[in-house]
Amino acid sequence: MEGQIKNIIFDLGGVLYDIDYTRTIGAMEKIGVKDFDKIFTQKNQSDLFNRLEEGKITADDFTKELSIISGVALNTKDVEWALNTMLFNIPTHRLELVNALRKKYRVFLYSNINEVHAAEIHRVIMETHGISDFNQHFEKVYYSHEMGIRKPNAEGFLTIVNEQKLNPQETLFIDDSPQHVEGAKRAGLQAVWLDLKQNDIHQLIEKMGL
Repeated sequence: MEGQIKNIIFDLGGVLYDIDYTRTIGAMEKIGVKDFDKIFTQKNQSDLFNRLEEGKITADDFTKELSIISGVALNTKDVEWALNTMLFNIPTHRLELVNALRKKYRVFLYSNINEVHAAEIHRVIMETHGISDFNQHFEKVYYSHEMGIRKPNAEGFLTIVNEQKLNPQETLFIDDSPQHVEGAKRAGLQAVWLDLKQNDIHQLIEKMGL
């Protein structure tokens, strides 16, 4: 790395929380939405999904627009179910990793997320880990739908850096989406792509000597 690391910002989905985007594509197919992968993939999202993740539209708004795009009369409950099928859980050992790192670094979470996923994730971690939200494990959690901005826009990273009075050059961002890593670099942060085909987050942290 370029210099001493004092702060770490983690992505959530893929890096810490297990997800599978293809499950939502299949679930959307089941409720009648064909070619949902053209609307949403990890690397390329339509403006509709971007607006949901920026908190500019509600789940009901999303459902109405998706109904128009797909030509299928959808209801919000089914759409929420389909969206949430991509979500699994966060393993205990990853929470333990975050807690261990907090002893040496200031640790934050920054996730592109929407109100539907946030509610489901909080339900799952309460049910399985007995924690109400991730603020128990991070100095602060930043969600795109609450900030009104999503990665890879450099403005989101700068918002965190400025609010927390962090030195960007001493701040490491870890994400499994290359375009988000590039966004962090444009904001002056050190950033590393977690290639999930090669490493998990434990292996990456160990390799980096953190």
